[in-house]
Amino acid sequence: MLDRNEVEVLAQGHSEESRILLLRELMQAYGQDVLHVVYGYVHDRHQAEDISQEVFLKVYDHLDSFRHDSSYRTWILRIAVNTAKDFLRKKARRPEEFDHLLNVAADGSVEGQVLYQIQSRALWTAVAKLPMIYREVVWLYYGKDLSLDEITQVIGVSMSAVKTRLYRGREMLRQTWEGTFDRESSER
Repeated sequence: MLDRNEVEVLAQGHSEESRILLLRELMQAYGQDVLHVVYGYVHDRHQAEDISQEVFLKVYDHLDSFRHDSSYRTWILRIAVNTAKDFLRKKARRPEEFDHLLNVAADGSVEGQVLYQIQSRALWTAVAKLPMIYREVVWLYYGKDLSLDEITQVIGVSMSAVKTRLYRGREMLRQTWEGTFDRESSER
């Protein structure tokens, strides 16, 4: 992987070779982040992979217009969020059958690891059920470890909106989580 100075040199170059090399470096550095962010929106691995490819095509097409106002990571994740939202808007316009999500159980040999993974999966399932404006902020903050400032740049809203959405998302998760365990304990 190239260091920051080498990436900046490539970014200044306009040759096809330097653009392709820069794209490869960006894909290697941020490909998994893009895939995870997109998956957080579409909840389908294959769709997320297709959309991620589209994101990097857009990155390549717009390398010359990158203004360095933010990091490459923030810029690319912003493109990923917008592309995923565009996909969902298009999908909402055409009726489709229910998409079945494949949920493969994690293989753990120690009881504690298994329980942790079960709870983690249940929590992220609850996150996936949040309304989009809360889900995206919770996912970016906890799932992708973005700072509040980075989230404001990625989704294009004010800092106060990000904080409010994160707070409300946490509250909704807390209520859902507590309700799940209250029902389980009363069923015993």
